[in-house]
Amino acid sequence: MQQKNEKMLLEIVKTLQKLRQEKPLIDCITNRVTINDCANILLAAGGSPIMAEDEREIDEIISISQGLVLNLGILDQKIVSTMLMAGKKAKQTGIPVIFDPVGAGASRLRDDLAQMILNEVRPDVIRGNFSEIRALSGAAIQSRGVDAAAEDAVNEENMQVCGKMVQELATKYQCTVCATGAIDLVSDGEQIFYIKNGDPMLCDVTGTGCMCSALTGATCAAGGALNGAVAAVVLLGLAGEYAAEACRKNGDGIGTFRVKMMDAIYLIREKDIMERGEVYGGELL
Repeated sequence: MQQKNEKMLLEIVKTLQKLRQEKPLIDCITNRVTINDCANILLAAGGSPIMAEDEREIDEIISISQGLVLNLGILDQKIVSTMLMAGKKAKQTGIPVIFDPVGAGASRLRDDLAQMILNEVRPDVIRGNFSEIRALSGAAIQSRGVDAAAEDAVNEENMQVCGKMVQELATKYQCTVCATGAIDLVSDGEQIFYIKNGDPMLCDVTGTGCMCSALTGATCAAGGALNGAVAAVVLLGLAGEYAAEACRKNGDGIGTFRVKMMDAIYLIREKDIMERGEVYGGELL
């Protein structure tokens, strides 16, 4: 693979510094299974979470927020209505909207709602696992509910083809698309980045995808859509690496991993990003 993209690593450093200085308020209308972890990862990174999802206050909450995260995790009609209202208000106020199409491809309802949000809200970032991104692209997937299928995994052999799919989806919706997995792909339609940070233990804890989307809300508020999306997956990937290394050293399991991952998000510094961040690509397509 090519050399690391040092320029993007420096942008991630700047994004993290700004995030910790400004502590942006991020409203997350997110998965109730993972809502606590989403709030805590935002706090650990330096952001300020609010989990407002009632239509009666959403206009006021979005007016004071610096970012919005919409997550299809657990559905009901009220939540979807609030998401549309919040998303449209966020676009009016100019704050970044991150959309996590959880379970896209698993049911017709999820596919229809994802398309509704994409068409009516026009999010700034779509962040999903690669199975979900493939589903939004109209490609056949091996659905496993809300989890990515092994058959859809990105690897060294297929990452160029997968990157092209991500780039085309970004162009179609005029946004940044972030497909996470063993190799993360991020494109704004003009550039494509490949991120190789992370550890398999991240897949053993529920909600790391939701946490990544919440984190993306904060990093995009601080660094813009493209840089913010890359920054979020690098930060979570590095945290996963540090946590996994500590667990394997001490013989600990996923409960300890989850805590150590949160610790690592809190403790990551600029030196960690420059030394261990694995960001490649970035060339104009």
